[in-house]
Amino acid sequence: MKATIIFLLLAQVSWAGPFQQRGLFDFMLEDEASGIGPEDRAPDMPDLELLGPVCPFRCQCHLRVVQCSDLELGTNPLKSSGIENGAFQGMKKLSYIRIADTNITTIPQGLPPSLTELHLEGNKITKVDASSLKGLNNLAKLGLSFNSISAVDNGTLANTPHLRELHLDNNKLIRVPGGLAEHKYIQVVYLHNNNISAVGSNDFCPPGYNTKKASYSGVSLFSNPVQYWEIQPSTFRCVYVRSAIQLGNYK
Repeated sequence: MKATIIFLLLAQVSWAGPFQQRGLFDFMLEDEASGIGPEDRAPDMPDLELLGPVCPFRCQCHLRVVQCSDLELGTNPLKSSGIENGAFQGMKKLSYIRIADTNITTIPQGLPPSLTELHLEGNKITKVDASSLKGLNNLAKLGLSFNSISAVDNGTLANTPHLRELHLDNNKLIRVPGGLAEHKYIQVVYLHNNNISAVGSNDFCPPGYNTKKASYSGVSLFSNPVQYWEIQPSTFRCVYVRSAIQLGNYK
């Protein structure tokens, strides 16, 4: 009898499968499981494995866990009223937001100060208020191309002290945005395809030559009604090389 019991115990051990290391996501899945196994699934219930990948763009997915870095919200029927003030404030490490090709008419309020890139191209924004960029001290790139912007309030760029790139091409600007000459770090400014008819000698560079300012590596002004031969040569005295300036006739 004793030998029989030992034999049965050894048989159970030999039939058991090998130990497999399980990850954290597996245990999380157990906690969240609905309790429906393959044998309990209704005949008409689709097999999730046959549905193909459904992971959102720029995200990493593992079973029921979706890890996303940066709020890609482009090409959605969003309106300004659909984005609450401070909707992104809780995301203290968020560095990138793209809300492009939507119906928003203003820059969302209460954006997190951790942002380094903000892309709002292809919307219906008509004006850039100084308060809309307040607190974005780390912003390095601002994309506002293909909107209907006709004015940029004075003091707007002062709220983005570390801005390197400003894309305002394909809008309805009638003048160069104020504050570029006083900005220390901005190096790339796209203003082509607007309605700018005049460029002042101090629009881009500070009056004095001893003022600390990063040199421009790219300035585009082509396809504006400005007569480029009337622009004073000293206007671009803080441009790194002449080839960085793109001028041309208005089409």
